[in-house]
Amino acid sequence: MKAPPLAKKYDCLTAEERFRLIMAAAGRCDETEQDRLIRAGSRITCSMPDSAPYSYAFNTLAPHVFIDLLEETARYYDAIRRLEDVEREGGDDEARPGQDEPDLEAGEEPEDDPDGDRPVRNRYMDLALASGYVLKTKAEAWKLFCERWNIPPFLLWEKLPGFDRLQRALELAEKVAFVPKGFLRWLNRIQPAGEPEVTEISLTAEGEAEAHEKAFQQLVQWWSG
Repeated sequence: MKAPPLAKKYDCLTAEERFRLIMAAAGRCDETEQDRLIRAGSRITCSMPDSAPYSYAFNTLAPHVFIDLLEETARYYDAIRRLEDVEREGGDDEARPGQDEPDLEAGEEPEDDPDGDRPVRNRYMDLALASGYVLKTKAEAWKLFCERWNIPPFLLWEKLPGFDRLQRALELAEKVAFVPKGFLRWLNRIQPAGEPEVTEISLTAEGEAEAHEKAFQQLVQWWSG
């Protein structure tokens, strides 16, 4: 594609002016124009402590994890609200006589009770417990990752909007969430007919912590140049 006449003058623009045009090009998904604007600028030489790439990498990763946890918090509260709505409405959500209620802490349910035959209330209870497990596991993964680096896990989050809400949700999830055994049983109960049995949970604190480590090391390399 032929460059527009104005592109020949890009080097006459200030850094701020080029930045504004770069962002406008990004909004248009015009990668070619972005590249022209970036290349037209001069280079800046700077120095920084050799530990800086690690600091920048952590400062980049931590907000992404925080946003993900806030999303899981919203899903958790949504599941709990749906359960509360079902309990208020009554009807067929009441457990059948003799049927066990889900154990909030242990997540134990009858193995021979297919999900489609369970009372509505119990199914919504399961969704809340499953959401609690996901939130709790992801939070534990972040704590595990930070512990390995000797970093306070909430160092950058304590002053951010939504942190108090996250803390309250994590406190609730300590009581209202599946443990791994219950979560695995739930996964198998909602498996489509004919699908193989799930024998391992893919979402674990250890696995998520390893994913954080991989992303962190990639960011360190990027910041190291």
